[in-house]
Amino acid sequence: MYFLRYFTFLGNLFPQFLICLSLFFINVQQASEVFILWFFGYAVNFIIKNTIRKERPPKALWRVAHVNGHSYPSGHSLTSFVLYFSIAKYFLIPYPWVLLLYAMPFILGLSRLYLRVHHVEDVIGGWIIAYAYLQMASPWLIAMLASHIF
Repeated sequence: MYFLRYFTFLGNLFPQFLICLSLFFINVQQASEVFILWFFGYAVNFIIKNTIRKERPPKALWRVAHVNGHSYPSGHSLTSFVLYFSIAKYFLIPYPWVLLLYAMPFILGLSRLYLRVHHVEDVIGGWIIAYAYLQMASPWLIAMLASHIF
């Protein structure tokens, strides 16, 4: 389980941003769709976190030195769900590689629990909010993007 200390890095803002940028070398339109969903997913996370303002578990329990921000929802769970599920959908990743993409948000969520920087409900809430966001906002955002850019 020690690898989760390093694996959680893939849920941070900068690595996810680099993943989004790298997709533009493959297909600009599909990368734009994934990027827009990911960007607004971050915005949803930010708004909810700063509205609810739930405290994290006590710092004495953490297995990492530094984490900032509020606890609910887990940004790693929410944004990684949006990013990796969107990549799987819009880039039509073949089996068995698509399974890795689907597993990523769940492994990242578990890494946050392993590091003790989130409560279980923070991680599960992040997954649920991300799923709801993709179901409700995805068709609308992609249609808006297609009508204004492509």
